[in-house]
Amino acid sequence: MTGMVRVADLTTVRRRWWVRGADRVAFLHGQCTNDIRRLRPGQHCYAAFLTAKGKMRGDADIICLDDAFLLSSVAELRATLEKFVITEDVTVEPCDLPEHAVWGVKPTGVAVYDNRLGGWNVIGGQEAGVPVCGADMDENTMPVEAGLAAWAISYEKGCYIGQETIARIKTYGHVNRHLAQVRVGGKLALRYVRRELAKPGAVVTVDGEPAEVIKLCGS
Repeated sequence: MTGMVRVADLTTVRRRWWVRGADRVAFLHGQCTNDIRRLRPGQHCYAAFLTAKGKMRGDADIICLDDAFLLSSVAELRATLEKFVITEDVTVEPCDLPEHAVWGVKPTGVAVYDNRLGGWNVIGGQEAGVPVCGADMDENTMPVEAGLAAWAISYEKGCYIGQETIARIKTYGHVNRHLAQVRVGGKLALRYVRRELAKPGAVVTVDGEPAEVIKLCGS
């Protein structure tokens, strides 16, 4: 039916946290890959959270509010954020707001309801081929491998955890694998492929079956 709206409840699938305190901007800016200092109340961005070696420890959609940031993620981020709070005026608290995916209206994406936002706030598009922490990315994954560079990484921002590795990859080198959308057995799937096969039309093997690379994630 044309114009039909579909809504899926993500409240129990994803987790949400408030990041509050006078030092929240500087603290969160130093934790994630994107430039959250540019956000104004009501704006949002997507970012990765890395280890010192540039590997994934989580990702999140981040909404900026007047007095806090609201983080939404599949990954468990609270503990990994709190361990970096030393003397900063920062708290990371669970958020009980509901969260839904919405299709059939523009903009399409994940929405969190908050009266202060005036209703549903879309915080990130959910499409086929988007990698998910825990399924397509883990502590052994670099965000560049998963195709997150174009929309999760700011190469102009200041220092953050894992920045040296990410900057070195951009300036001097490359990664040895890329997450790609492949067609195998008539179905689409996400698989990491070697750098030399990371191009549309290349044939790879997935679970013993030939598969065709459709596109690289993030391209």
